[in-house]
Amino acid sequence: MIFEVALRAMEASPWWRVLPAVHAQFDGPDPELGYAHRRNVSGLWIRENRAFVSMNAQGLRDRSRSQLPAPGVLRIAVAGDSITEAMQVDEPDLFTLRAERKLADRGERVEVLNFGSSGALPLQQLLFLADRGLPMGIDAAVFMFAASDFLNSLMRNDRFLPAYVDDSSGNLVIGRSYRSRSSHRLADRWAGRAFFWVVDHSRVANALYIRAKTGFLSGESIKAARPSGNESCKELRESALEQQRLWIEGEPQWAARRVDRFLADVSVLLKGKPAIFMLWGFGLPERACTEATELRTRVVAQARKKIEAAGISFVDVDMATLGKMGDESGFQKLGGFGARLGYGHLNPWGHEIYAQVLTDAITSRFSNLLQRGKSACSAPNCSGQN
Repeated sequence: MIFEVALRAMEASPWWRVLPAVHAQFDGPDPELGYAHRRNVSGLWIRENRAFVSMNAQGLRDRSRSQLPAPGVLRIAVAGDSITEAMQVDEPDLFTLRAERKLADRGERVEVLNFGSSGALPLQQLLFLADRGLPMGIDAAVFMFAASDFLNSLMRNDRFLPAYVDDSSGNLVIGRSYRSRSSHRLADRWAGRAFFWVVDHSRVANALYIRAKTGFLSGESIKAARPSGNESCKELRESALEQQRLWIEGEPQWAARRVDRFLADVSVLLKGKPAIFMLWGFGLPERACTEATELRTRVVAQARKKIEAAGISFVDVDMATLGKMGDESGFQKLGGFGARLGYGHLNPWGHEIYAQVLTDAITSRFSNLLQRGKSACSAPNCSGQN
């Protein structure tokens, strides 16, 4: 009881950003997604940088949203991992909300919804949009993920997340063997509901639960700072060779098959809605690394060709970000906080740059959609605010 009172007092004090605290438990088992944000949960996030985080009624790390958009308002859903989820910054700093405000300044009636979820690989992002985005009336989708995500073994291992697995005939299907785990079997029973009630209402119970958790949902971070000289060339070459195997040579075969299946599923599961793939992780070109830079160019061209052949727009996030920064040295300012500047998730400045990149992608790739939205918006039914 003493610890409980102390933790609550420190959380409620003006010094909550520096005093000891326990971050809230925002996720829970989900039968369709493996795990997902729980609806209407709020509390502190204390890793990397402290922020007060709220999940809205739809279970999104976003501002409050109506279940359906107002007449004449377009909805664009942005799916991603912890970079998009952005627990480390205050809600107004989210690059999705910054992009929404930039579009409003241009006279666009568009809502940009944040479907980011820590650790979410491409398939989980797609299923998140299909499960929660379509019922919210989304008009288009943006996927933000690393080019190497298709090489993650969890893309073919469904013990924790939905994954593409081979059925008895050798065809790829979406597997969900995680449903047999005790955490999933109990989640919708009284015991599971009672457990999360205790975790939500007791800081001590929450601290013990977090302490007991293991592994793969710990979240990922980016390394914003870039090595220099020979190390930079080596990193670029290794990244380009890895991507060459996947996007040009079709190896390993298990990953290449999942790329093809995912590209086909985007149109099917999103019911033909337009989509953009904003891929990062190809590395940045280096003037001193001619061979590696040329290889990167070929890899990106092939990835673009394959993705656009599936009717999906493509954005090279690394190059688009470089265009906003002006030079490579600024990359170290995008991620990390305080003494860890240059290492970690996007800070507010990083979110501003990503918001500019996202805004440009939406206005250029979804120009026809935006124009149709304006044409369909008549004075009587479009007079309200977003």
